Amino acid sequence: MTSTARYRFEFRMLEWCERTSRSLCGERRAMFVGVRPDGAVRRIYFAPAEQSCEGTRKTALTDTNEHWLLYNPYGEPGSGYVEWFALDRKVAERWLEHVLQVEDFIDVRSPTARNEWPASWRVIVG
Repeated sequence: MTSTARYRFEFRMLEWCERTSRSLCGERRAMFVGVRPDGAVRRIYFAPAEQSCEGTRKTALTDTNEHWLLYNPYGEPGSGYVEWFALDRKVAERWLEHVLQVEDFIDVRSPTARNEWPASWRVIVG
């Protein structure tokens, strides 16, 4: 697995996913969060232990939700796949309990930075 993570906000989202799945399931599990257009959580789905939210499971979940976040943990804590679609920055900040700052958008691989929160994104953190 090759990490594609470049920004602090990516690590923050992975940490939130790990913490949420561990606190609600007792262990890190693949998770899907469907979000209503007003930012309220519509559904949280946790995959059975040792399974992912990929393939037909992902398709079934994403087809019924306009806004969502998906998390698939990898073997080591602090590593996994995180993807979101049409996720508002304010929703992410509420979940993170952190207002994203300029430093959250600085690219660790180059001197550049993003100007804004990406409403749709995918990243492998390893």
